Amino acid sequence: MAAVTVAARNGLDHTTTEAIATEAGISTRTFFNYYNNKQAAILGDPIKLDLNKVEWFVKSETPIIDDLAELLGQGLKEDPLDRALLVKIIAVVDANPTLKEMFRARVEETSVTVSGLLEQRLGTGMAIESRLLAELATHTLTEAVLMWVADDTMTVEAITVQIAVKLRALGKILWQSDLHPASP
Repeated sequence: MAAVTVAARNGLDHTTTEAIATEAGISTRTFFNYYNNKQAAILGDPIKLDLNKVEWFVKSETPIIDDLAELLGQGLKEDPLDRALLVKIIAVVDANPTLKEMFRARVEETSVTVSGLLEQRLGTGMAIESRLLAELATHTLTEAVLMWVADDTMTVEAITVQIAVKLRALGKILWQSDLHPASP
């Protein structure tokens, strides 16, 4: 919160780790115990998937879309989101291309983890499909979180629902394009 507050007030270029530490009431040394740099502090911790708790995903026989939504939603349940803070983070990220790239890299990290789990579930011959589905799912998570930020009536639990809804909608679009090929 301190990092976002300072960056929103001063701009990213004029935000220092010292200013963040002062705002938080901690030493700079303590700051570096938690974050490598000001950008990491502004973005906060990435959504974590507890790999010790995901064996169910690999072994599940329920629809993969429901399981993907549950898997990605699991990280949100274990580390609840703060809507007001996310609004501020989004404003700072939108104003700074460097932060956008760092955010995309974090989404990619989650995507790589999900891809590995999907490949375990679907089989080694499905590496490309696993990667594509993981990227789609993690970007859907991002969009669902943005929907939640914009809608005060939406619950955190609804993010998981939205992931499944949007993935199903994409599946229908892909299925329909297969049934109705484009004219040459």
